Amino acid sequence: MSAFQHPEKRKAKVNAFGNGYQRLQEVVSQVPEEALTFRSRKDVWNINEMLVHLADLEAAAYINFRRAIAEPTENIFAFDKDLWVESMNYYSQPYHASLKLFRLLRASNYLLLKNISTDGWLHTVNYPGQGQVSLEDLLDLYEQHFGKVIAEIHHNVEAWRKETGK
Repeated sequence: MSAFQHPEKRKAKVNAFGNGYQRLQEVVSQVPEEALTFRSRKDVWNINEMLVHLADLEAAAYINFRRAIAEPTENIFAFDKDLWVESMNYYSQPYHASLKLFRLLRASNYLLLKNISTDGWLHTVNYPGQGQVSLEDLLDLYEQHFGKVIAEIHHNVEAWRKETGK
């Protein structure tokens, strides 16, 4: 993992993280309404499901960032995303409330990360499946996942356009 980077690099990462809602909003604003429930393949999520998932993921980040700061070395929360999407019927949940929730959670997470001490960045937690990770590693993992979801949204829109000719 890439923990313990130079403070200026970390600051840039935190600022990029803080702009996550704006980046997501830009992408969502380009998604045609009809494309929200389109599946490029039977076994992949549609865009609506991805947006609901991002809110759940940000809620987990809200707890996990705080746990890393306040209770270092402890286990953090991880969830089975496929079980959640099925059990909570993401398909039938309109994404609008999830997008609002994501905005609020991301803003709170950003303010927390922006204002913690240098020592706080040295804290580690036990991430199931990853082992001990630093707070900065945790930030990197959430940002990488966010980037993958954004890329998948773009992919789904392009597949929808190709299939529908729109």
